[in-house]
Amino acid sequence: MKSKTTILVLAAVLAVGALWLRHYLSPGEVVRRKLVSTVAAFEEERLLAVMAAVSRSYSDPWGGDYETLAGNLRQLMESYEDLRVDLVFGAIETGDDRVTVGLEFFVSGRSQDERGSVLGSRAEPCTAVVLWRKETPGWRLASTLDLDIPELRDKLEAARTTTQF
Repeated sequence: MKSKTTILVLAAVLAVGALWLRHYLSPGEVVRRKLVSTVAAFEEERLLAVMAAVSRSYSDPWGGDYETLAGNLRQLMESYEDLRVDLVFGAIETGDDRVTVGLEFFVSGRSQDERGSVLGSRAEPCTAVVLWRKETPGWRLASTLDLDIPELRDKLEAARTTTQF
């Protein structure tokens, strides 16, 4: 009787472990963790670590590419200190080799000894839908499908190209 109980407990532990591992290694969770570590690299102003998570073939509906994104991030990091991102995950949809993630966020930072909002705010956060693709080195940001930054709303809409992703 004792060995049956031991076998049942062991089988239950293995089943729970397998389910947890399946979830932990799922594309959505891998991308979620990668996004969290990329945001941490941004807050630490490690531009090369941030760009390591971006596909070299990155493109978006505003005409941006890998180099444009790197330049915009560099400019932001040079203009502000102590950058912080308040990030909330929305829907995560997975496909064969792609993951789409909805996000709400706002960025705060310090400029000339004054801390304040850089992009968005708690009351009106920025929203984005980002596309990650599986590449040879792993999951990388391939595009920003939708982006709403309250301070840049008109500029973003004017710059949007007609290309659909």
